[in-house]
Amino acid sequence: AGEGKPIVRMIKPKPHEIEDLLRFKLVGFNCRRYDNHMLYACLMGYTNEQLYDLSQKIISAKKGSKGIFFGEAYNISYTDIYDFASAGNKKSLKKLEIEMGIHHQELGLPWDKPVPEEQWKTVAEYCDNDVVATEAAFNYLKADWTARQILADLADMTVNDTTNSLTTKIIFGNNRKPQGEFCYRDMSQPVLELDPDVKDFLTEACPEMMA
Repeated sequence: AGEGKPIVRMIKPKPHEIEDLLRFKLVGFNCRRYDNHMLYACLMGYTNEQLYDLSQKIISAKKGSKGIFFGEAYNISYTDIYDFASAGNKKSLKKLEIEMGIHHQELGLPWDKPVPEEQWKTVAEYCDNDVVATEAAFNYLKADWTARQILADLADMTVNDTTNSLTTKIIFGNNRKPQGEFCYRDMSQPVLELDPDVKDFLTEACPEMMA
């Protein structure tokens, strides 16, 4: 972390190198749904072909898909910028790069074909740019980051837990099935009529409400 600090490249890292990497507080962008699981697969010794297949499955997975993601992988990150970003800031990293006015770079290589070794440096430079952009996005969204820290503190959970999980904990505590405590009106029963005097008063005082 820190502007101008060198970026450490890991090309075809071994599992023990990934294990060393995971000792750091890792901040990613939409990492809970992608990078964490790719890193975890690297940690387990997946080959490049297996990693490619996993990547394709994650990208095409629909919400609620099971059997693709690793349960242990969600929490290998320290926090996920995309998740803690407020609704107005929840956009792709590329769009944030344009909004922040920083360098925007596309790779220009086919994702479904092996990359010749002489072009590995090009891929590494593209990844360098993503690392710089991710750090810039983290600093740019510092207000959202502060809000996430407050939410995590109130919920007594971590800054890596999702906004949905944190707010659910704050509202419902440890009750995993709070629906039973909700109070719903019985829609099969008729709506009670207001007393005529009350109705006249409300019609005069609040015509918009009684329209």
